[in-house]
Amino acid sequence: MAGTANKKSVESVVAELRVLNSAVEETPVDAGILGWFTPDFWATAVTAVGNIIAVAAILGWVDKTSVDGLTVAVTAVIGAAEVIVTNSLLIWKYLAARQEFRLRIMDKKFAYMEAVAVEKIRSGK
Repeated sequence: MAGTANKKSVESVVAELRVLNSAVEETPVDAGILGWFTPDFWATAVTAVGNIIAVAAILGWVDKTSVDGLTVAVTAVIGAAEVIVTNSLLIWKYLAARQEFRLRIMDKKFAYMEAVAVEKIRSGK
């Protein structure tokens, strides 16, 4: 009879571990970029800067011979900013998601340990 009780508790532990593993596998990880830092934003920024330079050239604020060079330089700066901001956001999101994932695993482990402790107390072991 004692062997049967041990076998059932081992089976229940295995079943609980399966539930724990399935809960971890179902944890969603959002790999998207936050907010308005999308490719559409950066394309709009490049277009807006190009238009601003064109208006500045029409108004005589920028020399017409340097418009092309200025447009290329500003577009390159915006492209570099896009890479820096996008990579920084991706790294930040990855680190935040990993931390949240670790916290969820710890919560599940603590809940499991609590359930095991309660069952040990109930069974008098």
